[in-house]
Amino acid sequence: MRIWHQSFTDLDKVPLYRRTLIRHGRAVVDAGSEVTVHGLRPGTYGEDFVPIDAIRHRYLEMLNETQIVEAALTAEREGYDAVALGCFFDPGLRAARSLVDIPVVGLSETTMLVACSLGHRFAMIGLNEDQGAQNDELARAYGLADRLAASLAMEPAIDEYMLEGDEAATAPILEGFERACRRALAAGAEVIIPGDGVLNEFVWRRGLARFEGATVMDALGVLFRYAAFMAGAREMLGLEVSRVRRYAKPTPAMLAHARRFAGNDPVEEADFSGGPE
Repeated sequence: MRIWHQSFTDLDKVPLYRRTLIRHGRAVVDAGSEVTVHGLRPGTYGEDFVPIDAIRHRYLEMLNETQIVEAALTAEREGYDAVALGCFFDPGLRAARSLVDIPVVGLSETTMLVACSLGHRFAMIGLNEDQGAQNDELARAYGLADRLAASLAMEPAIDEYMLEGDEAATAPILEGFERACRRALAAGAEVIIPGDGVLNEFVWRRGLARFEGATVMDALGVLFRYAAFMAGAREMLGLEVSRVRRYAKPTPAMLAHARRFAGNDPVEEADFSGGPE
């Protein structure tokens, strides 16, 4: 089984994160399965700003969502069995599901659903306040607002590149995450979700799976396992996405015309950052 992981970062910019994702995928999927990590196209975020600052602007986020949809189309064309969208904003999730028949799973939707099987209420910890606000919006969109105890931000706020530092340099960040965990517990959370992919891998590298009795979810590990589950359910049970209403699929002629008019040519797997080693 082949799982296409798709980050919303440029993985060329975060080599430690990329290496961790590769190791993580190998550690959590079953023998015979493979997670191949991909990021957005090299240079997507330029040199003067970090992803968390860029995607707070809806237009920039929308442009980058196009790459997510192209990744799903490429993954299906290249014979992958599932797409695991490794961004907590779940960008492009609805559009991608409406175009491909292989399962496409999003990080927020997946972790929220799984958290409901681990505790009654969960909390998400993001990098900054903007990320926290978007987590609130997604919980409402998925009908899980009542199960969300809190959507918290790291204090002080951080960005993805800060998490690339060594253990000594990032020690204050770990302390900040633990402070956020205490606030989550005070808000009534029983499950704590590191609400950013890079933050999750930072926590995973440190082996933090429990905090004062609460479950600290390995969000990306859950995502990889869930993608494999959905791919297996499709193969063994014939379980596929509904084509009624929300994920209605355009006809091939309709899709081809729209893509030609928009100037969207097929994207090759090698065009994305990361990719097969």
